[in-house]
Formats: sequence, structure tokens, C-alpha cells
Amino acid sequence: MEITLSTIKKIEMAAQKLPGTISLAQGTPSLRSDNIIREEVIKAIKNNKADKYSPVAGLVELRCLISDNLTKSGMDYDVEEEIIVTAGAIEALSATLLSLINAGEEEEIIILTPTYYTNYREICRMAGATAIEVILDEEKDWSLNINELKSKITKKTKGIIICNPNNPTGSILSKNKLLEIGDLARKKALLLIFDDVYQNLYYKKEKVFCLARESRFKDNLIRIVSLSKDFALSGWRIGFLHGPKRLVSKILPVHDNLINCAPVVSQYAAIAAIKNKDRIISENIKEYTKRKSIMEELLSGMSRFLSFTPPKGTYYFFPKIFGVNNTLDFSINLLKKNRIATVPGSEFGPGGEGHIRLCFGRPEKDIVNGMKRLKQYFTNKTR
Repeated sequence: MEITLSTIKKIEMAAQKLPGTISLAQGTPSLRSDNIIREEVIKAIKNNKADKYSPVAGLVELRCLISDNLTKSGMDYDVEEEIIVTAGAIEALSATLLSLINAGEEEEIIILTPTYYTNYREICRMAGATAIEVILDEEKDWSLNINELKSKITKKTKGIIICNPNNPTGSILSKNKLLEIGDLARKKALLLIFDDVYQNLYYKKEKVFCLARESRFKDNLIRIVSLSKDFALSGWRIGFLHGPKRLVSKILPVHDNLINCAPVVSQYAAIAAIKNKDRIISENIKEYTKRKSIMEELLSGMSRFLSFTPPKGTYYFFPKIFGVNNTLDFSINLLKKNRIATVPGSEFGPGGEGHIRLCFGRPEKDIVNGMKRLKQYFTNKTR
């Protein structure tokens, strides 16, 4: 079985070979990790706390913090048996699927296009499953038709992966829609995997509803959280998952065989981040809101060439490019001719074709200059 590199990574690699390229492609936050995180990590290193393995599931102190924060959010998960600290969300998802998929039985995992991380497909393949795509309704703000979801469920269906707030559209599934999905999954005894990487990156007053708060869904639900986006810790590779004991007990040995334990130095970074989460997230959201406004204003000046819906969450715009049916070719041409890296919407399945993803988690100057180059590309094409 050959596993392929995502187009996002291929574009970033190509961009690095072209001097002067501005990248708005990969979803890497440009913000610095907070000073309190750095200071606490330095203390841990100086006190010789980061030199040895932690317990497989993670430092007890960190898991207690996670458990306490989950409890405050209405989610009850046991420190010892229902929480695993992971090397980011990707390792958490990989360990989950590798442990819960019955390889050789041709099982299927449903993913929603275009609202998924591109690695979902390959991780499913690695685990021996097939990713089945359900196309969302762009005209209704990327809404899910529950009947369309039902039509994709077969005897082979093992579960559903949901990213909310959604990458790459920035849309958010409503509480009512999530409850519909949860009830359907419960009725069909399907695994529900929530990839809540962008759980705190939203720009509305109301909080994003989390299905894990509803105890009736707990038995079949795994929730994955990353600290990469919220706390600008993408390079530290740290996150966690939580779920019922019956599932987490199967995931833990796979996690052990993949990485033994999450990097201990990064676990101390996570402790500092979670202890100071309200201040750090508030400050980061303020900065992202500013960058979002800049990109939105500049994209609005290109209404002859594209249309878009302002994102409610994440740090992406997902504009539809007029007259473009092959966004992979479009992104490649844009990179070669105007030195701006973007992600083609086709990378997120058939629901994303005709769009490109632009990340406003990047530095302000890159957003401004990148938008200038994008407009220049369109202007040159119409001459």
C-alpha cells in the first residue's frame, strides 16, 4: 500500500524552492508561543523534568488539568482511563483509527467534503478502511443534509469524522445538526470522531456546541484536541484525545507502539498553556480577528473574480474562483507566475472544487502582499 503526501505539503515544498514566494497555504500559525509557556518549559528542563519518558497516557498533572477543564465544559472523563496525551491531533487520529478499524473487513469511514483535513483519507487507508465522502451544501453555508448522510451508511460503515469549526470553509455545524448526526450514529452504532482542532478559533459570541457534552453519546464518541492552533504550538506536536474507557483502552496500546508517549518537554508546554488558556486564547483571537478583517477587505476588492463567505471559525477563507474548474492547475499556475502558495479546493474532495484555501494565520505583511499578488494574477489574466 502506497501512502501519498498531501497536496498541501507538496505545494509548501515547491514554494520553498521558489525565492520570494509568499505562502498562505499550510495552516501554520505565525504567532509566537506565549512567553509564559517558554518560561515554564525552560524551568522544567533546568529541573531535569523533561529528560525521561512520561506514563504512556501522559503526565498525570497534565491529564488532571485536561480532566478539570473538560468538567468545567460539561464533559466528564476519567483521568486514568479516558484521556491520552498525544503528539498532536494527527497522531491521535492515527492511533484511533488503527486501533478501532478491523483491517481486512473493508470497513468505511464517512467524511464530509470539503470540511475535512486532507490526511483523513490516507489515515483511513493506513488503517485498512475506505473514506466515503458526503458533499455539503455550499448554498446553505456548507450545511449537511442528514438524508444524504443516511444514504451513505452501509453495513460496512464504521464511523464518521467531523471537524467543527470546519477546515477549510470556516463554517460551523449547528447544535441541532450535530444532535441529528449524534442520534443517527447512536441508532446505527457508529463511531463518532470529532476533530476539534479549531475548537477555540471562532468569531461569534456564542460558543461552538460540542456533542461530547451530551452524556448519551459518550459510549461511541472520541474527541481529539490539538494545542497547535489555539496556542501557536504547532512545532511542539502536542494534543490529546478523550473517550469512553472501552475505546480508549484499545487506543492506548497503539499509541504506545507508535510513539511510546508524547514528547515530555511538550507536555510541560501544554501544562503552561492550559493554566493560562483564557488570556492566551483571548489575545490570539484578537490578533486573528484583525488579520481576518484585512484579508476580508482585500478579497472584497476582487469581487469581479471570486466570491466568498466570511468564516465564522478557523483562520481560513475559502473563496470560489469564477470560471475555474480545476483549482489544482490554478494553484500551481498562481505559484509559478505570481509566487503565492495556496491550497486547491480539490484537495478537500469534490465539495471543494472551484475554491482555494487562504490562511490568515500568517503574518499581516504576507496577507497584504499575498492578496496584492492574487489580484495582480487576475488582472493579468483578463488583459
